[in-house]
Amino acid sequence: MNSSNRNIIIFIFFVSASILFPFCKKNIPQPELPYAYINIFIYPNSLDYIPDGGYAYFSANPPSRGIIVYRPFNDEFMVYERTCPYDPNACCTSNDISSCSVLIVEDSGITIIDTCCNSQYLMTDGSPFAGPSPYMLKQYQSYYNGDVLHIFN
Repeated sequence: MNSSNRNIIIFIFFVSASILFPFCKKNIPQPELPYAYINIFIYPNSLDYIPDGGYAYFSANPPSRGIIVYRPFNDEFMVYERTCPYDPNACCTSNDISSCSVLIVEDSGITIIDTCCNSQYLMTDGSPFAGPSPYMLKQYQSYYNGDVLHIFN
């Protein structure tokens, strides 16, 4: 085998590996969060105004700790549970529910952080990128008709 054939084979190997590598990630099963019935209607263009690129917090039925509604574009919404999937029952200082873990949007508006374990997630898709959590954020279904955003599970 001459040098150019060997280089071609090495090149094909690295290209193949780089294409296939992302598919080799382990599928980490999502933990079960306590079930909360979610059936919320909001008006993101008026009463519950959320600008493009903005977000808002809304309360939800217990045991949910609330939801984050993110509006990347005019007619697109991402809705996340505010209970951290890493340790849903974590309380930072005591067993008092007011000190329990809750997800908040950082000042940058780009990331979401857990107040107890400090796991960080991307606002755009709920994927973890820092901290101990390997889990995606729980995302709720939503339907937007141009006026009303219906959030449900």
